[in-house]
Formats: sequence, structure tokens, C-alpha cells
Amino acid sequence: MPLQNLLTCPFCIYGAGIVASSAYMAIKTLYNRNPLFFLVSDPKDQGGSMEQTPAEIDGIMVKTLSEWAGEVQGITPELEIPQYYLVATPEAHHDAIKATLLSSKTVAIKDEQVILFTSELENRLMEEYYRKVEGCTTAFSIIAKARVHEKNVDAVEEMDVAACAPISGSKLPSIQIFQAKSHIDKQLRSQSAVASYVYPIQVGAALTDRRIVDLQDNQGDNISVKNRNYCELTATYYAWKHSHAAYKGICHYRRIFDIGEQQMQRLLEMKQEWDVILPYPSIHYPNISAQHSRYVKEADWNAMLRALEEVAPEYLNAYEKSVAAGEQFFHNFNMLIAKAAVFDDYCDFLFRVLKRTEEMTTPKGWERADRFAGYLGENLTTIYFLKNHDKWKIVYAGKLWLI
Repeated sequence: MPLQNLLTCPFCIYGAGIVASSAYMAIKTLYNRNPLFFLVSDPKDQGGSMEQTPAEIDGIMVKTLSEWAGEVQGITPELEIPQYYLVATPEAHHDAIKATLLSSKTVAIKDEQVILFTSELENRLMEEYYRKVEGCTTAFSIIAKARVHEKNVDAVEEMDVAACAPISGSKLPSIQIFQAKSHIDKQLRSQSAVASYVYPIQVGAALTDRRIVDLQDNQGDNISVKNRNYCELTATYYAWKHSHAAYKGICHYRRIFDIGEQQMQRLLEMKQEWDVILPYPSIHYPNISAQHSRYVKEADWNAMLRALEEVAPEYLNAYEKSVAAGEQFFHNFNMLIAKAAVFDDYCDFLFRVLKRTEEMTTPKGWERADRFAGYLGENLTTIYFLKNHDKWKIVYAGKLWLI
């Protein structure tokens, strides 16, 4: 495992966002190892603003490339040089960052010194962190447990199939995961085989005549026209109103669950072990209370809190006891796989709050196209599962970023 190199040698982490903070907190907690510093691009390469980059994380300095270059040029015997550079950013930026590091004229960096924090590496680290440190149930641990019941692989305990309509083409007829895709999605450089239980759905289909997949989100009861604001949540709404599968869920055109066909088969065999599967939460330092400010205007955030107080006061109480009190774990991406009853309860909460929030914003939510409802959805997802942590059997799993 490449991260083993960090256990004995000085290293730095390239990045200062949620990927970097999650990697840092897990490495620190599991191995008692800290980076020398965090490294980030210069302001001109971040769109000219350092607003979203902290000056330090947990007391460890965040340095720009130019600042680091200046220190190296004026090198002193006390200056420690990283032996490894862990690139912990969204994977779409990995190649460019690696090229920048390898082309550095101030410090010689070799290819083997750059460790890319890929989806696979992140999943392995987060698996170890959540299973060993937090004592959480993970999809991997359930799959391992299912191997004990190898003789029952061909019998999926009926899965209540009689109560749900078969899904054409799937080898697992009781589960339907919708993969949100849009006609304005960026072209992916990488592809990954999609399991038969995953069904691409075109989101925002009401906003264009172009058709990119067979299924669209503008059929029947839908909010397709709100896609510029709700993002992948228009697919979530469609699944809520139209899917009759015993298990249903949502993923994205570039973010999918790292759960293959056979692995899902085993999870379904062990249905008594879980109610919902979520991606590993990101770990924020010092907490997630300011997460919304990166993407949501304060007036919109306050409108959401007023909506919570009005339509779901028990969740406002949960927010005040968790998020506002210093919670570190955040459920990103509006992704989940859940038993139908859990999925529908989650959607009932989510869309009631978002609808009322839209009514309270200025301008009204349906008059806008700034994705604020999608971002609020991540926060509401976090609040919902923090509130229901003891009610539902929550399981965590890895995700794959397609670039």
C-alpha cells in the first residue's frame, strides 16, 4: 500500500479541501503521523482567490507553491524536505498537479515520490478508519461475513421479490440504483463497468430536446424542470415517485459506488445487516459547521433552518445537537442505497424541507439556477442520517470517481 511510505518518512499533503482533511485525519488517527505541511496552488491558479484555502489545518501550515519554493531557495539546515507528496485532491486534478510537482525547478521530485490519493487508495484508508477507529459497519465487512454463508449464494432469500415489480435486464431484480446523467456533463476520460442494477437516467430532461439515455426524469410526477437548482436530486425525486424496487438509490455519472455485481448479491443475502449504504463520510477539521458557506449563501442557509423549524422541527433539534455543536463527519454527494421504506422516508423529509426553503428564499428557488438546492441536499442528508443513526442500520462503502 503506497501509504506505508508515509509511516516512516517525512511527507506533505497536496490539497487543503475535504479530500485532504479526510486523508489527514485518518492517517493521523490510525498511524499517529502528521505531514510537514499542506501544499496548495497559488491564488492565480485557483481563479485568483484564496478565500476557500485555510491558513492552517489542525495547527499545520498550509503553504502555496510559491511560498514553498521561496523557502527551498533560502534553504537552511533546519528546513525539512518532504520525501513523499500525497496528492489528496479530486482525481480530475491529479495529472496536472503531478506534472507541476515533477517540473519543479526549486526541489528535485521524482515520480515515485508522488503518491496519488486515488479512489481505490481513499477507499482502503477510509475502510480501515471507519471500521477500526469509529467501529462502524462497512459494506466490506458484511461481504466478508457473507462468505461464511457461501452455500446459500444461489438463494437470495426471496428478497420480497413478489412485492416489487421485476426490473428488466437486471440480474438482481429487487434493486434499482439510478445513475444521474445530464446532456451538459463533461466528457469523461475514464470509464468503469456499470453493474446491471445501475440504471442511467437523464436528469433535466425537461430542459432539452436532446436524449442521451433511454430513461428521463421528466415522466409522471417529476421536478425535472428544477434540475439546474436540484442537480442529481431530480433523479432522487423520480426514484421516490416511480421506482417499486425493494431497494433503490442514487449515484452520479462520475461518482459511483464501489460495489460490484457479486458484492451486491452478497449484501442482499445479508439484508438483515443493513438498511442503508452511504459513501464514507468526509472528515472535516475542525468541524462541518461552515461547510455550507462554501457553496450556499447565508440567506439561503437561514431559509433552510426556518424551513426545518416549520416542517421538521425534530430535525432542527438534531441539527443543533450535532452539526451546530461541532460534528466532523459530512455525507457528501447525495448518494445512497437503501431499503425502499428508508429511501422513501428520507425523500419525504428532504423534499418537504427543500420545497419550503424555496418558498422562503429571495428570489424564489424555482426562479434560480444556482444549484443551491443540490448543495443544501448534502447538508440535509447529513442531518437526516445523524438524526436517524440509531433508527436505521447505516453501512458505509467506497465510491469511485470517474474522470
